[in-house]
Amino acid sequence: MVTDDSPSRTTPAEDAVHGNLSRAIWRLAWPILVSQVLFMVPGLYDAYWLGRIGAGAQAAAGLATSVRVTMISVLMALSGAGGAVVARYVGAEDKRNANLATLSAVILMTISAGLLGMIGFVFAEPLMRLAGADPTVLPLAVRYARILFAGLIAMELVPSIGGMLNIAGAPQVRLTMTLWVTGTQLLAEPILVQRFGIDGAVAAVVGANTVGMVWGLGVLLSGRASLKIDLGDLRVDGQMMWRIIRVALPNVVKRGAPNLANSLLMRLIAGYGSGVLDAWVVNTRILAAMQVPGMAMSGVSGAMVGINLGAGQVRRAERAVARINRVAAAISAGLGLILTISAPWLLEQFNLAPDVVPVGVTMLRTLCIGYLLQTVTWVHDGAQAGAGDTLSPMLVNLVSLWLIQLPLVAIIAKVFNLGPAALWWALVVGWTVQAALMVRRFRAAAWQTRSLA
Repeated sequence: MVTDDSPSRTTPAEDAVHGNLSRAIWRLAWPILVSQVLFMVPGLYDAYWLGRIGAGAQAAAGLATSVRVTMISVLMALSGAGGAVVARYVGAEDKRNANLATLSAVILMTISAGLLGMIGFVFAEPLMRLAGADPTVLPLAVRYARILFAGLIAMELVPSIGGMLNIAGAPQVRLTMTLWVTGTQLLAEPILVQRFGIDGAVAAVVGANTVGMVWGLGVLLSGRASLKIDLGDLRVDGQMMWRIIRVALPNVVKRGAPNLANSLLMRLIAGYGSGVLDAWVVNTRILAAMQVPGMAMSGVSGAMVGINLGAGQVRRAERAVARINRVAAAISAGLGLILTISAPWLLEQFNLAPDVVPVGVTMLRTLCIGYLLQTVTWVHDGAQAGAGDTLSPMLVNLVSLWLIQLPLVAIIAKVFNLGPAALWWALVVGWTVQAALMVRRFRAAAWQTRSLA
């Protein structure tokens, strides 16, 4: 048995099942937290430079990104499912199958991203029209979308592989991949934007992710991580792939439901004019700061649950999730307070029209409440995903988003025409229900007996 008396010899995955609980959580958490912060920086940086291109650039990028996020729900599902399967083998100390599961997941992700990229590239214009692009924004949105989808494999393998390895207890790989992405984009985007405008902005994003992807795959191939793609055992294992797909299938719906809801929401927001849409796009970039604790600690809760279930330590997994939730919620609340106070100054940094800034301030302050609730949802969602229970979160998402949030938003926008401010409160109501249902389902403890065989 590996004990806490030999910390220099233990990996984060080994600490997850042995020794001090807080120390185990911290060893998994800090690389993921740093990765999430770095993952947020390019988005804000991109929004800053898009604001200097001219009218419509923010909206064009937001519409293209919204369609992309909706389409890549399958990648999100494969990332979580791959992580859950790999984590079980890591917890059971079955290194060969853990490596094989890693390879199988990467193959599935690459094929899926390639197919979706081709669809997005070919049908860019009708997809942008469907998303709500008006005639002034449409040409920019189509140009942005085609470059984005041409590089979709790189764009998706970085977060997908990184998310899988976070759950599997190897968060350092995601951290270093993100460092490469961030550094490359910080250097490239000012040069490319000034030379090529909006085409340069999206090319910088795609190019930076290509650098991160190449580095991450190199680490897995070389064996410099605790998990690896073993060239000596390079094969397509249909049984392993089916195990991952079976776990991923409910997750496609779970991930797809909010992604599609967000696309429909953007279409409704676009109806209030490109100024309000610009404010929405900028605010979603700013609010990425409040996503950091929830998204990062979601990976930690998934790792602690998946690895400890593999090791037969259910009670330790349960205690870890409770502790992780308290920490994540406290950090999110602090960040929300900072954003609420500094909202007017923040929005002025992105070249929004003067009459749009007050709308954006109200939006940002209201959504801070919702993002705090989402932190609780993400932590418990990650815990259940780590156990391989993707069906329960899927049902929670369907109920809260499609039976409550979206109908409420549609009624406000189309029936009563109460204005955009009412939309933000409708979103908060939906997120409140979602958090309550997710916590209740986790406490029902069905995840504790989930089998991935």
